[in-house]
Amino acid sequence: MSRLLIYRASAGSGKTHTLVTNYIKWALTHPNAFKHILAVTFTNYATQEIKQRILTYLYSLSIGEQTPLWETLYQAGWTAAKLQQRSKEVLSTIVYQYSDFSVTTIDSFFHKMIQAFTKELGLQKNFVIEMNQTLVLKEAVKELIAQPPDIPSLETWIVHFALAKLLQGKKWNVANDIEGLGKTLFEESFKLHEQALLDSLQQEEILPHFLSEIKTLLHSFEEKMQNIGQTALLRLEQAKLQPEDFAYGAKGVIGYFLNIAHKKKFEPTKRAIIGKINLKTWLTKIKGNTSKDIAHVIETSLHPLLVEAIDLYEQEGSLYKTATAIFRFTYTFGIISALLLILKQYRSKHNILFISDISALLYQVIQKNKIPFLYEKIGSQFHHFLIDEFQDLSLFQWMNIKPLLHNSLSQGYTNLLVGDVKQSIYRWRGSNWKLLNHQVEQEFPDSHIHTLSTNRRSQEMIVLFNNHFFHFASKQLIAHLENEWLSTDHAIDITALRAELTQMKRAYQDVEQQIMAPMSSDYRGYVELLFIKQHPFDTDEKKISWKEYAQQETISLVEQLQQEGIPAKDIVLLVRNNSEAALVTELFSEHHKTVPSTLPYEVASDHARTLSSHTTIKTLIHALYYLNDEQNTISKLACIQAYYSCIDAEKNIWQSNDLYNTIASESEMEGLLPKSFWTLKNFLKNISIYPCIKLLIEIFFKNDSCYNDIIDFFQSIVFDFAYKYKEDDSITSFLTWWEKRGQDIKLPPSTHENLIRVMTIHQSKGLEFNVVIMPFCSWNLDHTPQNSPILWLNTNAQSPFNYFSVLPIRYGSDLKGTYYTKDYHLEEMQIYLDNLNLLYVAFTRARSKLYVISPLPENRESIDTTSDLVYQSCMLLTSIDPSNTTQPPIADIKETPIGIKLCFGKHVY
Repeated sequence: MSRLLIYRASAGSGKTHTLVTNYIKWALTHPNAFKHILAVTFTNYATQEIKQRILTYLYSLSIGEQTPLWETLYQAGWTAAKLQQRSKEVLSTIVYQYSDFSVTTIDSFFHKMIQAFTKELGLQKNFVIEMNQTLVLKEAVKELIAQPPDIPSLETWIVHFALAKLLQGKKWNVANDIEGLGKTLFEESFKLHEQALLDSLQQEEILPHFLSEIKTLLHSFEEKMQNIGQTALLRLEQAKLQPEDFAYGAKGVIGYFLNIAHKKKFEPTKRAIIGKINLKTWLTKIKGNTSKDIAHVIETSLHPLLVEAIDLYEQEGSLYKTATAIFRFTYTFGIISALLLILKQYRSKHNILFISDISALLYQVIQKNKIPFLYEKIGSQFHHFLIDEFQDLSLFQWMNIKPLLHNSLSQGYTNLLVGDVKQSIYRWRGSNWKLLNHQVEQEFPDSHIHTLSTNRRSQEMIVLFNNHFFHFASKQLIAHLENEWLSTDHAIDITALRAELTQMKRAYQDVEQQIMAPMSSDYRGYVELLFIKQHPFDTDEKKISWKEYAQQETISLVEQLQQEGIPAKDIVLLVRNNSEAALVTELFSEHHKTVPSTLPYEVASDHARTLSSHTTIKTLIHALYYLNDEQNTISKLACIQAYYSCIDAEKNIWQSNDLYNTIASESEMEGLLPKSFWTLKNFLKNISIYPCIKLLIEIFFKNDSCYNDIIDFFQSIVFDFAYKYKEDDSITSFLTWWEKRGQDIKLPPSTHENLIRVMTIHQSKGLEFNVVIMPFCSWNLDHTPQNSPILWLNTNAQSPFNYFSVLPIRYGSDLKGTYYTKDYHLEEMQIYLDNLNLLYVAFTRARSKLYVISPLPENRESIDTTSDLVYQSCMLLTSIDPSNTTQPPIADIKETPIGIKLCFGKHVY
């Protein structure tokens, strides 16, 4: 019977095992069945892991090893002999027909689909997929500034953009900021409307007309409000009254007239709203009989004007605020429009598709339903589909793959989706957590839902802590959002927002996990949270932030763990972003310089490990620069320095104060580099890049095996370049490519025994570590004003905003009270959930020990940052009924000189 199996798999619950087990069940039906199974995931690392697991499981079955999978298949009716024989056949067939082993990333799968149907999709032959969209965007921005397209007012928009930055105290150079704006053009939220916007922008007059109407609307409302305010102030002057003659002076009702007359602050103040209803609130306690005269002026002149102003704002204020939010972004919209046209021309000129175009292109074709045979052909090739990390699927990707599932199910085949909504942390690149949360079930009502609820990764104390912590944390966030929405002064659709909160609640309904059977050891895991006071030891001369204390605590903790004998490779330092990763790496580097450690560990960031940063690669690259230009003295010296860093890090050849006296002649230089380099120099200059690199490696590193992995990786990069650019694979061509693309290529993760890795939470997803340390667990739950995203929002055919189907609006609290109030709150909810999910991913990476360092919140009631959320949830956690045996027992809660420490479980093994 055909079924769609949906597995909700929390952290460490055996997601990959479930996927691989089902794959093997289907593959064993006959030796060639694997050719009709497609397994899709999102990263090359995950692809390789799944392939390796499949082959490993098949091998264990083929030798008769009685694993849990063997037991499952045996119970399903397989005899031991038949199972062993079939496993051997399938394994052998996969090995000899490996190209039919379809475990791939979703981008690769869609790429193959497009390549097979270039003609039907209207693409030119031999098109190229451009992976580095950022590089192309940089080139487009340079072109935009240097040779702008013929778009009216574009120069004015760029100038306005630069001026706005100056007024905010930022640098006037706009290139980086325009690149930031341009990144939105690769997002699905934009691509849904890309063609409609392109069609609109083809009409040159549309944008000027749009801007003209917005300006007219703004000017009309401002003029009416200012006239009311100025009239009120004139009446005061005629009555020889001052603001001080009224209650609260310039901060009372009269202050509102001052606001609308001169400051363009049109939203009624609370005192103005009360004053509209109750005239007595205008009056202050004064001596004499003038109060009657003031009351007369209020009743006959000022109060009618106040009523007129407030009524006008209630009628047109929302329209005005919406127009203000849009107009603030109009010059940016113009710049984005110009970039859009340049990128379209770039695609055509270079015959490329961006990686972000693939899913969008297929989606558009499917919506038009012009070539359904595309899916009929793919559907006949594959019978079963397995989709890993389903919570990371985007809307386009889902719409593209959904017909394949329908086709497969209609033919009686089973399919499988597996994922965890709580680990959805890639919304910024299009992932849609709502698909797994509820939409798939709605579209496939006969699907079978399974929950993998046993944590096979973490020890008992970590599982119990996370069970309770995220139960409280999710409730805290939901209550916080709902209270904020209910307390707003603006009319919003609470029903629609509550429906979204219901889905957010559902995402964390399955947060509680079961614990694996306890091991023989008494050690049950350990969780420690340290909340550091903002300035625990401030003096008049010096203020030390919590982050500086967190750095000191992190160093002490790492040293302590090393002394306890925990291998460095079992420890990871998790941070929020790359800047924090660089900070931590530099911190330990400086510490080792000032306080030499006897412990043999080093700390390195995966982000910092670019190919160009390694000394062996520096040696080879500088050698290439020298071969390309023998007059390049800097490259000569850099090559020598990098070479000696590789072969003898302790030797310093730069002892002389005068660098050029150290290497005063060519003969001295020849003594510092291998003799064969000078012998082969002229030959190396005139051969292709790949044999040149092979010879340079032979010359410099023939007898050094320490860097074989790095060198082999670099050789593969050079080989790929030579194959792709075989018509021009010279040294010059390679160096040009290297400067643009090659130098930023990341090195594979190191597995060095003495290396403690620093990773961002995003990088750590899907991985596990014995010990996890979070040195700076504090970031904003909401978007910061500096990094607020652009939302492409529907205009709902509302005049005068209906010139375009959607408009780019910068997210911010100023959207409250506009036509986009609900959109603002929906995005607010989404970013809060994103950050809760980040905490979930971070807290569930640890097998044995979890350490979290946060600032102690000064305001114990607000929830603005993750540290606020962690602290408040932990306080609730500590109040659980002690008789509840499923709670993590609190080993210690104590005040320390710098803050509060909470410990769950025993620290020592």
